[in-house]
Amino acid sequence: MNPRLAGRLVRLGYAGAAGAGIGSLAFWTVYWFSFVRGSLRGPDFFNFYAAAKLFITGGGAAVYDIAQQRQVELQITGADPSRFIVLPYFHPPYYTLLIAPLAYLDYRSAYYVMAAVNVALVVALIAILVTTSLRVHGRGWLVASAMIGGFFPLFVTVLQGQSDLVVLVPLAGAYASWARGRYAMAGALSALALAKPQLLLLIPILFIARRAWRALAAFAGVLLALGVISLVGLGFGPVMTYIGTVGSWALTGRIPSTEQLIYTDPAVYSLRALLDAIPGGGQILAPVILLFLLALAALSLSWRPNRPRLDFALAIAVSLVLSPHQNVHDLALLVIPGFALADLALAGQLRWPHVAVAVLFFAYAAIDLTLTINFWSAAIGAFAVAGYLVVERMAVRPDPIPLGELQWSGPRPRRVIVLPAYRAAKTLVEVVGDIPPGHADRILLVDDASADATVSVATALRLDVIRHRRNLGYGGNQKTCYRQALAMGADVVVMLHPDGQYDPAIIPNLCRVIESGEADIVLGSRWLGLDPAKAGMPWWKMIGNRFLTASENRVLGMKLSEYHTGYRAYSRRFLQAIPFLENSNDFVFDTQVLIQAATFGFKIGEVPAIGRYHADASSVSFKTSTVYGLETLGALLRYVLHRAGFPCSWLTPASDTDEKALAISQVAHDSQV
Repeated sequence: MNPRLAGRLVRLGYAGAAGAGIGSLAFWTVYWFSFVRGSLRGPDFFNFYAAAKLFITGGGAAVYDIAQQRQVELQITGADPSRFIVLPYFHPPYYTLLIAPLAYLDYRSAYYVMAAVNVALVVALIAILVTTSLRVHGRGWLVASAMIGGFFPLFVTVLQGQSDLVVLVPLAGAYASWARGRYAMAGALSALALAKPQLLLLIPILFIARRAWRALAAFAGVLLALGVISLVGLGFGPVMTYIGTVGSWALTGRIPSTEQLIYTDPAVYSLRALLDAIPGGGQILAPVILLFLLALAALSLSWRPNRPRLDFALAIAVSLVLSPHQNVHDLALLVIPGFALADLALAGQLRWPHVAVAVLFFAYAAIDLTLTINFWSAAIGAFAVAGYLVVERMAVRPDPIPLGELQWSGPRPRRVIVLPAYRAAKTLVEVVGDIPPGHADRILLVDDASADATVSVATALRLDVIRHRRNLGYGGNQKTCYRQALAMGADVVVMLHPDGQYDPAIIPNLCRVIESGEADIVLGSRWLGLDPAKAGMPWWKMIGNRFLTASENRVLGMKLSEYHTGYRAYSRRFLQAIPFLENSNDFVFDTQVLIQAATFGFKIGEVPAIGRYHADASSVSFKTSTVYGLETLGALLRYVLHRAGFPCSWLTPASDTDEKALAISQVAHDSQV
């Protein structure tokens, strides 16, 4: 899509979300004022108020006692004991200390205080996110207020007197600190957000994956401090009860109890509940799938490019989806990923900004429609945000290798033509003769253990010659070519097939693009010149070429006319930067080089070339072409996995090719270099 049109769609979507948010905020505000005139026995707040009462009257040991919780909750709600099922309180001990003062108020007054605190936290949340935005402007407060205040889960949090905003505000502070590079503060604030630890599974994993040791140390330090406060405030027994319960809950998704008093909410919104519902073993399969998703998300966060806002948003969204249990008010945490996506889309820092807006519209609508559709629509909305963030995170390109200005070793760049040869005795004289005079400083032929007179002909032509003692394959031949060309001091290396398939006359054009600084790799494309069909390319090769080229353009995000030409020129710095020695020795070597160029941010240029198809030109069979096509798709898959966090040696920019000793003597002889 045209970037300008995409930007307009993003801004339109932002405005639409703001308008919808204003309407929702007005509706929920009127609804809340109508609601509070009732008995107030319905909100979940009675559970927190009961915990505060138990702590004040019975001490820490009473807080996590299910039977005592039932008694106090019955007193508060006035419900029929025969029909009442306890809503268990299993918030962290430090949160109990935080809400304990509410026990000194009557129930209605305590509810009003909690509602006022939550509204104040919403304002603080908006302030944090707006000041963190990359595009702070006069309408920022209005847009953020509308998007956040009109979000249904946040309204439920205020209505129910829930603790999600106590989680959300420090988490937003951690997001802001992480985005600004204040990692210690991000870790400390993240620990303060652990009032609902089951919703933040990936936050410490994010710190580990990004090697943010200061954040991890601060996280652990604050967690330790909260543990000490909890032990002092509640005692050892209640703290261990809480830890054991939460651990079992995380593994099974259920709260353990010997009594049939446990509240089981049918409105579960977690992926775990969806997997458990799979007939025939879903409960066994669920932990395996969740662990796999957790590992995949953690590995994707370790992918090298540093995108702090995207990383933190992904950690929150995926944590929410992987949580063993959640309710609709817990989905309030999606405010941070949602705001991050909208903010990055407006700033033009997403690969598909218009898709991000569409996903946010869908997700927020699905969550807001839980009252009228079904409970699973909220889970689907949360999964949509998390899924898009994973895809967007995997699509982030690595930071390009820092490159200086091209510097040549002499008045004109030193050009070395390399000829990867195998049984080229019949065509070599004509190919070398067609090289434009004065456009090659040295010509290097590497013979891959040919059985014909290739070496003898090359020697007679006074070329620099290296002969492999055993056949290393097309890619192995090129490795020797490039290593030796670098040792010769080449500034530009041109690969020309000695079988006569490509016209040597365009060598000056290839070199010119490199030497002018337009690109670091130049391809002689057969699709920019004469129609390959008229030149004699077999139909099955054309179909394969077009399919593979389209696939590579799609995956790599480029627009090359052809990937599978063997006519190429490279700059010295390109060959020194890419780890080509890690590439395959087979034909897929050429594909790997282009994937490396795309991965490391090098410019790729193209010039028209004409392919020649005749009896003496080397040609691979249909079977070999099929294998090559599958290897190309495999290389693309390896690229995708590498970006998802599964490291690949030939995609790691840590080459010392120009510094390694050339072990030519181990594979070659008859050298004139």
